[in-house]
Amino acid sequence: MGLKDLLSGARAKPVSPSAPRTAPPSPYARPVQPEGFVPGTWPVERLDVLEEVWGKGCLQPGAHEDITGLMNVCALSSAKTMLDIGAGIGGASRAMVNKFGVWLVGLDRDETLVAEANRRSLIEDLDKKAVFYASDFETLALKPSGYDAILCRYALSSVANKEGVYDQFVEGLKPSAHLVIVDFVVGEAQGNEALLKRLWECEVPKLQPARAGAIAAALKKRNFLIHVAKDITDEVMPRIVAGWARFGQSLKPGVTPRLTAEIILHEAAKWEARVAALQSGAIRVYRFHATNSAEQKKGRVSTLSDWKY
Repeated sequence: MGLKDLLSGARAKPVSPSAPRTAPPSPYARPVQPEGFVPGTWPVERLDVLEEVWGKGCLQPGAHEDITGLMNVCALSSAKTMLDIGAGIGGASRAMVNKFGVWLVGLDRDETLVAEANRRSLIEDLDKKAVFYASDFETLALKPSGYDAILCRYALSSVANKEGVYDQFVEGLKPSAHLVIVDFVVGEAQGNEALLKRLWECEVPKLQPARAGAIAAALKKRNFLIHVAKDITDEVMPRIVAGWARFGQSLKPGVTPRLTAEIILHEAAKWEARVAALQSGAIRVYRFHATNSAEQKKGRVSTLSDWKY
């Protein structure tokens, strides 16, 4: 699938932004850097492009209804707490709060995204129930037995220290609590080396997925009971293609500012590489649902100075 294919398809109306309410100034209201787009940074134009592709509040494929549907199995309620790792600007997080009444903490690497997520929570009067923090996932430190559920969506595949993250899943979850992971995994690498090389070059931060079997083994080693380990690539692919096709139909020739055009080309090239790798089987998208069967925490003794979230 080429760039033209990714941006073509049936005509659809672009996503309309919701009406703004009074809120603190957006962290995106800052001067455009003269050198143009720097991959891995979050100028307002990048946010605008991705929300047009994936929907309001979304920076990855998956509508809010899809994400809340994933979490139905977790029996969330206003008496429960959950952690959303890789929350971005918090659109799906706030949707879960609205649907389940759950108290939610969201984590993301980027401080600008976190500031915007908290600003939008304030706009929606959810600033007490959907709160976001900047976190380095490589050194994650969770409150012991702090959460009834953890959602980790498209975050684990960008972490080198996966063993540390698995340990923190155990640390942060209450006994019998729920863990849901949705992410890229390594598929058939042999014969797809060129596709994978191209994919690694497009990713900031670097994409470094594990094999599905390695994730399952790591969870079982930590006394998780795995209920679902499913390849959902065929469910995700139509959403990717439809999002970019809809976005392509919304573009107006000759009126795209230079910085926005740079961002569109960068994002489209990244997703073109991802789609090619998904179609070849070099990578896949998996969903895991597991529960923490450990009745007692083992290992180090946590103190208030050890954990952050």
